[in-house]
Amino acid sequence: MDIKKLRENKLIVDKVEEALQAAYASNQDFNAVLDEAEPLAFKSLREPEHEYAYPISEILYWADRDAYLDELDHWEGRRQVDQHEAAIQYIRDSDQRSVFLDLVDTIRSWRIAPFVGAGLSKSCGYPMWGEALRKIAQKLDGLEVQDIEPLMAQYDYLQAAQVLNDASAQQVQHFIRTEFQQRRAIKGPVTLLPELANGCIVTTNFDTVIEDLFRDLKQPLDGYMHGTQAGNNFVQRLLRGERCILKLHGDAGQANTHVFTQAQYQAAYGGAGGEPFAFQNQLPRALRQIFISHSLLFLGCSLEQDKTLDLFKSVVDEGAFEIPDHFALLNEPATPQERTRKEARLLQLKIRPLWYATPVDAEGKLDHSLLEQIIKLAIAVARRQVVFE
Repeated sequence: MDIKKLRENKLIVDKVEEALQAAYASNQDFNAVLDEAEPLAFKSLREPEHEYAYPISEILYWADRDAYLDELDHWEGRRQVDQHEAAIQYIRDSDQRSVFLDLVDTIRSWRIAPFVGAGLSKSCGYPMWGEALRKIAQKLDGLEVQDIEPLMAQYDYLQAAQVLNDASAQQVQHFIRTEFQQRRAIKGPVTLLPELANGCIVTTNFDTVIEDLFRDLKQPLDGYMHGTQAGNNFVQRLLRGERCILKLHGDAGQANTHVFTQAQYQAAYGGAGGEPFAFQNQLPRALRQIFISHSLLFLGCSLEQDKTLDLFKSVVDEGAFEIPDHFALLNEPATPQERTRKEARLLQLKIRPLWYATPVDAEGKLDHSLLEQIIKLAIAVARRQVVFE
């Protein structure tokens, strides 16, 4: 078409150029890299004293768009690798490539069910379990924090909660409701859950961070079960592959669903005094079904002495089910002996740990940033955005 004819179709031309210009402008970071070179300049034929100068990115985009897109693909790939370099190097140096790639394959096939502990809500401002129990103890008359410290040292949080509940059930319920029901800013590794889970999520947390996150993304969780809550056909919805959440300890705003103390746990699960778990009860039945049908990924969990792990052990020991691989992202223990002990116990439960380092930051606290970096790397490799060799 004669270029002068284009003026007669100015509206169409303007619309096309507007769309192309918007696409170009959407790559500002990449364009800035290209434009580090000197602009291309040349003199006007009509007015020799006038000079035209154009950034390199514009020249390449409008003159050879295929070349521009090839360079953009290369730059984005390099940036992805650079972004994940620390996690890549750590996985290699710590000799955990095999476990990591198996986790990636599971993420890629959407078979992961995140098992979310208090560690993932910590960055949103909610307390860890030990911190919460100590806060409650400080509010009770006739009870001191040191009264529950021996139980805390043994990670026997259920019994510690029982001691607090026996002192004042009303105070315990009030604390849970006021501390965990209020909504706070959602940030940190918990924001990555939608990229990991397309079906079921399990959590020990009272807060509503996970539900709020998915609702904000216009992907609300279809099914839910809060602690001992009954009558919602959770297992059936789970088996249908619906997006759902199992809150093992209940919901902060519904005290009748709480499974927080030793007595509440035994009522919900059975298994008291060496007795078998009551799998006819909805909560242990749902947890067992998830354990045998999904690959759990434990995040923000210590996996120390834990009643949930006792239930998983009973399922493994029964030998009646083919159990898939499960995974856990855990901070590196203080000693090789502790790591060996913990790893052996988890492997017996079909849980493969992936350890990450937690150096001490400037404030003297453990730095868990590598946890988020490893999750992001796993997602990027699963989505084939980064090649991990």
